[in-house]
Amino acid sequence: MRTDSVRGRWRTALITAVVAVGAAASAAAGVPAPLPSSAASPAAPVDGSEVRFIVGESSLLDWLRAATPYAVTIGTQLVRADLILLDPTDLHLKDGKATLRIRAKGTTLPIDQTLTPVITLAFDREQNAYFGVLSSLPLAIPGLGSVDLKEFFPRFAIPAVLENLWRFADKPVGLNLKIHRIAILDRALEVGAEITFAPIPPVGARSAR
Repeated sequence: MRTDSVRGRWRTALITAVVAVGAAASAAAGVPAPLPSSAASPAAPVDGSEVRFIVGESSLLDWLRAATPYAVTIGTQLVRADLILLDPTDLHLKDGKATLRIRAKGTTLPIDQTLTPVITLAFDREQNAYFGVLSSLPLAIPGLGSVDLKEFFPRFAIPAVLENLWRFADKPVGLNLKIHRIAILDRALEVGAEITFAPIPPVGARSAR
C-alpha cells in the first residue's frame, strides 16, 4: 500500500480522471463551456494534428478502483488520523462536476464513513494551467468533532503536456500531447490536445510524464 503525501496521491489519482485527476473548464448540458481567451483552443490544423478524447464514467471509475486503496494522514502534529480511502463507487460527471462515493476507514481511530467528494475544474490564467479543486468534504472524527478534508487536499495541477507516450521500436521518436482544453460533460470527460512527434534523447528519456 502506498503512503505518499496526500497531495501527491490525489494528484496522481485524478490527473487521468480529473485525473489524471484528476483536473479545467466546466461544461453544461453536454456542451463544453468556452475557455478563457488566454486559453482558447486554436483552430484545428489542416493536417489534423488536433485530437479529441472522450473518457466515459465507467472507464474513469475502473481507473479509480485500480488506484485504491490509498493510505493518507490528516490532522496536525498534535492530532492526527491515519485513513485508508477505498471502494470508490457511483462516479457521476455532470454540470462541470465530478462526484463519487468513497469509503474512509481509520487505522488509528474508529472511523468508517462513506464520503461524497465533489471535484470541479478551474483554469488559472496567470499560470495558464488547469487545476482540479475539491469542494468541502467534512469528516466526523469521534471525540474531536468534524474536520473538513478540503484543507488537506489543495488544488492539483493537471499537466499541460504529456510527453513520450509512445516509442517506436526502431527509432527514438516520441508521441507528445499538448492539452488545450479539458471539460466535464454529462457522463464523460473531454480532452482536446495537439499531437506532435519529437526525437527522444538517447539518455535520461522517460516513457511518460
